[in-house]
Amino acid sequence: MAAAGRIQWLLVLLLVLLVGTIQGQTQDVPPPPQRDFLSDEARNALKVLMVQDYQGRMKPLDTLCREMSWKISKQAKVDGWEPVDMFMSWMVNQTYWVDQPLLAVRNDQLKRTLGLDPEQAEGKVHIVPSSLITQTGQYQLESMVEEIHRTPGNLRTKMQRKLLQFDDRFNLFFMSLRGQTLRIFPLPNDDNNSWLSLREVLPSLDAATQAEYQQAYTELISGIQWQDNERVIAGTKAVAKIQEKYGASVMPSKLAVRSELILNQTEPFKVVIFPYLAAFLILFGGYFYSLARHKGAKFRFRHPLYFIGSMVFLISILIHLLGYLMRWIASGRAPLSNGYESLIFISLMVGIVGFYYELRDRRGSVGGLGALLTLVILGIAMLPTFDPAISPLVPVLASVWLIIHVTIITASYGFLSLAALMSMTMLILHWFKGPNRKTLRAAILNMSQLHWSVMIAGLAFLSVGTFLGGVWANESWGRYWGWDPKETWALVTILVYAFVVHLRFIDKTNKPLLIAAGSFISISSVIMTYFGVNYFLSGLHSYAEGDVSSVPSWVYLGAIAMLLIVFISFIRDKTRHWDEIAEG
Repeated sequence: MAAAGRIQWLLVLLLVLLVGTIQGQTQDVPPPPQRDFLSDEARNALKVLMVQDYQGRMKPLDTLCREMSWKISKQAKVDGWEPVDMFMSWMVNQTYWVDQPLLAVRNDQLKRTLGLDPEQAEGKVHIVPSSLITQTGQYQLESMVEEIHRTPGNLRTKMQRKLLQFDDRFNLFFMSLRGQTLRIFPLPNDDNNSWLSLREVLPSLDAATQAEYQQAYTELISGIQWQDNERVIAGTKAVAKIQEKYGASVMPSKLAVRSELILNQTEPFKVVIFPYLAAFLILFGGYFYSLARHKGAKFRFRHPLYFIGSMVFLISILIHLLGYLMRWIASGRAPLSNGYESLIFISLMVGIVGFYYELRDRRGSVGGLGALLTLVILGIAMLPTFDPAISPLVPVLASVWLIIHVTIITASYGFLSLAALMSMTMLILHWFKGPNRKTLRAAILNMSQLHWSVMIAGLAFLSVGTFLGGVWANESWGRYWGWDPKETWALVTILVYAFVVHLRFIDKTNKPLLIAAGSFISISSVIMTYFGVNYFLSGLHSYAEGDVSSVPSWVYLGAIAMLLIVFISFIRDKTRHWDEIAEG
């Protein structure tokens, strides 16, 4: 159906609903929309009601409401509204919500297209949905959207991609107004176990079942419309009874539902960012304190500063791990299927590896760097680029090899990322090279030993994971190796790190500075394998693709910064001298 046809049909529907409400209530008028109109009991009852999304995933209504709030407005809460309250209110207060600023837009070109001045509307702004409909009922962006759909994906500009995303928000909002996204009713005896909205499911039901479904839905929606919590609870119970009766075979376990609700409410991956930051500040601060006052000596575990930093780091890792396990339970699979989940796992591995090597070294350096890198990766995962929604597995990923291959590969990225941060630290420490810096040089040599161990472990994991990936490829595609971009760049990364590792076995190149520089620059091959292939190349690993068509400017700035760090380190190494200390 064309966009204009959808909008015209929507306007007719809204008019019918409005007229029906006026005719049905000659004396009483429903109360106006207001925040927190649901009691805690009614809201909690709604939250656990099951719904099926368009990808076929069963989820609590709480999850759907949060996803809708975020996808449409890019806000966890809109003007203080609880997501469940707002989502349900959309369906009974359409004329109110179409005049509220809900549709998020940030791109300046898109703002101009929508008639906004980017200089006056800086950052993220919200558009009123009704402002996009002309007086004749036409969708203002219809022709532009149709033109973009006729343009090949690889030729679309950034503004065109942003416009399509905005159009998705617009359509998703109006579908929610019509109740189309409230897919809470099982289709009895359906081979695909489909759940649909009331409007979609009614034609497929017999008269008795129609009456059963309509009665439950009417009780629920009328309770929402009149803000009657008792009727909301009664309607929710009636719908839940229908779900148990006709759709029990696909409903998730109570443990899975409870885990997902806890994830929604606590957001553990956001919560742990600040403890990780505290652990970094305490441990890394302790490291420099030890360098300044105790010549870089190891801490006793009972040292107050070290003990507090280590415990904060450990507690952060445990919360992180618990959140990851809850996501595993909620999704019913290993959370490794998309960019968001893999970043969560990589950051977890960095934390675990950092804590393990910190226990071995007890100087605060590796633990502090591990905590810092963990919070940075978690911060990247929180960017709008990565969708935190739990989604069903792509068929090719529905294999035991997902756990084996992807876990090992992503674990290697954790090791190699930590090795890169350690090497950067060593390079920066070289900036302070000079006479009477014996403690500093000893610290560099000590970190070099730890760095070597971390890098070797990362290379081992990467090599084994790549070989096992070949086994999985043979099962999925009938060949072990096909020079797919992901496979090719995995091999490139192995060869790059193998080259750096072999520098240690040649007398002239067995220098901490040279190995650190090699490790630091080599992380770019990991970044290309993990991000670059997914965003800029196509292949059999297309399930991980992004939507970037040009290299972001920060990539060039990052490359320049890396080269500057290495260049300054080598210049300082050539122009300054240590005291005479035996080579380590």
